[in-house]
This record gives sequence, structure tokens and C-alpha cells, in this order.
Amino acid sequence: MDKDFIRKHWYAYIYEQQVIQADEVNFILSIVGNKPQNILEVACGGGRIAVPLALAGHKVTGFDIDEYMLEKIAAKAKGLSNISFYKADAVLHDWGKDFDVVILAGNILLNIESELPYEQAQELFIKKAAASVKQNGYMYLDFDCYERPDQASNKKQEWVCFEGTDDLGTYGKYIVISGDYSNQTHIDKSYRRYEIIPKNGEMFSFETTSIKHFPTFKQVKMWLDNAGWEIIHLYGDYQKKPMDEKVIGNRAIIWAKKS
Repeated sequence: MDKDFIRKHWYAYIYEQQVIQADEVNFILSIVGNKPQNILEVACGGGRIAVPLALAGHKVTGFDIDEYMLEKIAAKAKGLSNISFYKADAVLHDWGKDFDVVILAGNILLNIESELPYEQAQELFIKKAAASVKQNGYMYLDFDCYERPDQASNKKQEWVCFEGTDDLGTYGKYIVISGDYSNQTHIDKSYRRYEIIPKNGEMFSFETTSIKHFPTFKQVKMWLDNAGWEIIHLYGDYQKKPMDEKVIGNRAIIWAKKS
């Protein structure tokens, strides 16, 4: 069996089992409300958010570039006629239009895969979100926006993000290796390593480089203003506590309206 298939299948399966984050899902359900809405979720993955929204009575469209993650939606959405999903690249492809709400969840701004300069790709997501909703439509945006001390290359740390055995009997570990971060550029370079043991097979490993840009709240606010978004609510956590811009380690959770 192809190693690339084994690794990606394992990752999608274990991610779905271990990355649930019910507090975030419940928060989104509460802020969207009970009135049925036409909702778009960008990078919907295995339907962690999209399926609960559909179960709550909303019409939901989701897309993701990872076909292995998309495969997980079908079983969870069985019997639901108000959800659809497809494979697409959020940077290269059109998002559609006339939605009531667009969801940009799961720290999406820090997980963009593109050949564009990172900040340009992040701003593009904000613009595309505005183009996808009706006038007076809404956007949910959730992301980390903080500065932290520079990390020296001789202080690298690694930890197991998650591990387990999938439905094919493959056991694996997904390991994060801290890298170098610059407070000047807000660029973080770190690494991800997969250690995979297929059922009745030999272990193999695969390592990737992860480049991320951590935007400041001020920077994202400028992108929102330029795209015609008005922040209606700004929270610092899923218990709806206000965000404090002076606190290092901020989470910005935004409910914005297209003005």
C-alpha cells in the first residue's frame, strides 16, 4: 500500500477521533443562532463544525483541499439533505456567493497552504469571505494573534501532538518540533514529523517544514476594515470573555458584519 495514502488516511482518522473541541463548536452554534442560515465553512475538514450546524437546521456548504478529511463527512452527515461538501483550494478557487454566514474557524489564518506571501494569503481570505456573503452577512473568524519571545535554534523542543491506531490497523505519532520565531516578521518556522507503523509493515517517518505568520490584531483589523467588515463582537475565549489586546497569548474570536 502506498505510504502517502497510509500516512494521510491515518492522519485524517486520528484527527477526527482526537480533535473534537466541543467548546468551540458550541460557541459557534450559539453565536450563529437558531434562525436557519445559509452557511459556508471554509476548510471544513471532516465536518467537525459543519455537521453540527446542519443538525441545528442550517443549510451548510463546506469545502476543503484534503480529500481524506472530506471522506469523514459522509458518514456523519448521513440522512442530512441540508449539507453539501466538495474539494477545493481556498486560495485558488472561488468560494461562491450570497451566503448569510461564512465560517473561518480552527485557527485557519495560521494554516493556509499557498505559494503567496503568507500575509497576502491571509488578507486574501478576509477579502474572499466578504465576497462570499450577502450585504449585511456575517463572518466568524477565530485565530491566535500574539507576540512571543524569539526562540533560538538551540532551544528546540518536540512533543507528540497526537497518536493512535486507525481503522486499518496503522499506528502512528504526529510530532511537533518547535523552530525559530521572529518578533520582527512574526514568522514561525517549525517542523512536523510523522512516525507511522502500518499493520504488518515496517515503520517509516515523514517530516515537513511548517511556515506560519502570526498576525497582530491591529493588522487583521485593518484587513477587515479594508474589506468592508464591521466587528460586532470581539471575544478572547469560548466563554465570551472580552479580548484584552494587552495580554500576550491572545486569542481573537470575531463576529463581524459586512457593511
